Amino acid sequence: MSRVVLIILDGAGVGALPDAPTYGDEGSDTLGNLSRVIRLRLPNFQRLGLGNIEPLMGVLPASDPLCLPGRLAPLSVGKDSTVGHWEHMGLVTVHPFPTYPNGFPQEVIQDFQARIGREVLGNKPASGTAIIAELGEEHMTTGRPIVYTSADSVFQIAAHVEVAPLELLYSWCRIARDLLQGRHGVARVIARPFTGPVGAFVRTKDRRDFSLEPPRPLYLDALKEAGVPVLALGKVAEIFVQRGVKKQVRVASNAENLALIVDLLSGRPAGDSSASRFEDGLLLTNLVDFDMVWGHRNDVEGFARGLQAVDAALPRILAALRPGDHLLLTADHGVDPTTPSTDHSREYVPLLFHPRPAGAPAAVYEGRFSDTGATIYNLLTGDRPRLGGTVITDLKPERGWRRYTPVVHASESAEGRIPVRLGPEEAQGAGDWLTREVGEASDAAVILGSGLDLDPGFREEVLAEVPYRSIPWWPGGSVEGHAQMLRVVRRKGRRVALLHGRSHEYEGLDLGEVQLPVRAVAAWGCRKLVTTTASGAVAETLVPAEVVPIRWVLDMQYPGSGGKPVRLDGTGETLLSLLGHTGGVHASVGGPQYETPAELKVLRALGVDTVSMSPAAEVRAAHDEGMDLAVLAVVANTGDTTHAEVLAGSARAGKRLTELIEVVIAAWFPHDIS
Repeated sequence: MSRVVLIILDGAGVGALPDAPTYGDEGSDTLGNLSRVIRLRLPNFQRLGLGNIEPLMGVLPASDPLCLPGRLAPLSVGKDSTVGHWEHMGLVTVHPFPTYPNGFPQEVIQDFQARIGREVLGNKPASGTAIIAELGEEHMTTGRPIVYTSADSVFQIAAHVEVAPLELLYSWCRIARDLLQGRHGVARVIARPFTGPVGAFVRTKDRRDFSLEPPRPLYLDALKEAGVPVLALGKVAEIFVQRGVKKQVRVASNAENLALIVDLLSGRPAGDSSASRFEDGLLLTNLVDFDMVWGHRNDVEGFARGLQAVDAALPRILAALRPGDHLLLTADHGVDPTTPSTDHSREYVPLLFHPRPAGAPAAVYEGRFSDTGATIYNLLTGDRPRLGGTVITDLKPERGWRRYTPVVHASESAEGRIPVRLGPEEAQGAGDWLTREVGEASDAAVILGSGLDLDPGFREEVLAEVPYRSIPWWPGGSVEGHAQMLRVVRRKGRRVALLHGRSHEYEGLDLGEVQLPVRAVAAWGCRKLVTTTASGAVAETLVPAEVVPIRWVLDMQYPGSGGKPVRLDGTGETLLSLLGHTGGVHASVGGPQYETPAELKVLRALGVDTVSMSPAAEVRAAHDEGMDLAVLAVVANTGDTTHAEVLAGSARAGKRLTELIEVVIAAWFPHDIS
């Protein structure tokens, strides 16, 4: 008998399931959306292969991942923790657990009140912290427990430890659990003790779940019958009503949980010398803080810090594994903290299976939740699965394989090779997504820089609107004045994609990431690009709100191999003549600081007319993709400035910018009828 460790990252979903819209979860993607809001740095998860499962900003696909990366889908209905955990252990939930968006019916509440000998407060859906703030003082005065629910199938009872000691609170929960059966059989009754003075209540770590009895056998039952010990950490044993669990050790937080995993794998006891050791069998745990502490509170920063803490613990966990041991990391549902909802989301869950089986292809395993239980049973008993699921090491996933392409790219140019993290495969993937989700490619694309927009008449007919964060691999910047939105409009019979905002090198992105939007729209099928930039005036004759067609872009952000600026073609001569301009010279520099008077003097000596922190990367990409190109620099400021002044200057140029873009598009499509 070897050892298997199953760690469930509670709520760490990896993208909406096809039926997510029926649950109100369209667009949910816990880890993907999180990575677009906060740039993740998870080097150990990256080595394991987390970035191979779905596009994650900052977590790249590994060319040779240590784990078999996978994505699991449920057969069960619902998105409750109980549903997810049960299916991981081979039990599919066919009928959804009841939920109570308007509170529990009076017959349930009256029966509960009669059994505990007192009335209750609340009886409505609520946030746990909000409802104790609202009703905690009345609870302490009257002694009436606070009953509430959520979008999940839960009956929660909150009580102050000085009003209802833990054993009394737990006894109320047992009464509720006995009462809530049949058509009112909620998945969990949860004890929610809290402490502290009025106005400063805090929940304690003594939460306890009283779950519905699983109605059919679990792989945990099968392991017990086979004599395989199961050691459970935290609340996870309660979800299974301790079925098949030989020993349970309580933990107060993710941090305590992770430390205990390392100790147990290293041969140290759990806590004192009389506590459990983990010599063989299954170590089963759930890192509940992702869901309970951060997910339900839409705390994106906390969720990201939690991932970083697990990432930091992974080397110690891997080092403590013995030959023959296996590690599985997965989740039970999503709980996307970037969406307005504070509830669970209907998502795929990740799978990282260590060690990666010999002969595993360079692809993502596409399986079912119950594959985890089937695999654990097979590894620890040597027998074929007795319940549902596929053994992962058979390398025959029920839903097939999904290819991934390791990211090892470099931008090729005459000036040398510039390493990038995103390349042709990611651009093609984003382009394919646009085709699938947005429709036919636009005839032209326009990138709008800081604070820049076109006259409302240009976008009277809007065909589609997509946030950048929804597009795979598409970087989302955070600079004010960049809406981070792709809008497709119809203008004079032509489809035009308006890219409202861009990302910048100084936001921590490399060349490939800044170029990705241009390469993606090219892969989509768009062959013409107008890129605009809110600029500072270098030539002393320029005034704010003037729009300068750019003939040459002096690339001072990504210079050649000799460190010298590279001159890039901007707007072509034919377009320049139609625009009535000989063409200016634009300097594309790093940031985010603005130019000093001394720097402006140097730029004038180089013959530069305008300067900004873009668009050299986009121009490079357009050249590589063979796109027709026009570069328009909007003079937003002269001399010393602030970002607020730049945005104000950009706003004044809308009418003139719209006129010039109309001329450019008309020149590209001369036979269109206005």
